[in-house]
Amino acid sequence: MTARPTVLLCDDSRALRMLAAGQLEEAGFEVVGEAGNGVQALEQYRALRPDLVLLDLVMPECDGRQALSRILEHDPRARVVILSSLGAQSDIEQCLRMGARSYLQKPIDPDAMERVLRQALA
Repeated sequence: MTARPTVLLCDDSRALRMLAAGQLEEAGFEVVGEAGNGVQALEQYRALRPDLVLLDLVMPECDGRQALSRILEHDPRARVVILSSLGAQSDIEQCLRMGARSYLQKPIDPDAMERVLRQALA
């Protein structure tokens, strides 16, 4: 049995993190860390080196875009999937140009999440 892919979950909503963590575990991923803002996201990424990062765009202190650029600066091979509410299309496109692998709309659909994350890992 292969090890489950590890995920760092970054969102300022604790409720969303709890929900997404459950969905991720069910889909065969291992949530190794959580972050409530972009500063924590980078710290956790450095400490944990996860296979994937699920990164919310709208967070306090340091938003998802800043966190994305810092994570990619630290590790150009980082696989980051953006989490975003509806209507953030231009932000998403900017993040994809910066190097994010893909994105997921909130509320998260578990099937879409699993598909997008597997593609990001492929």
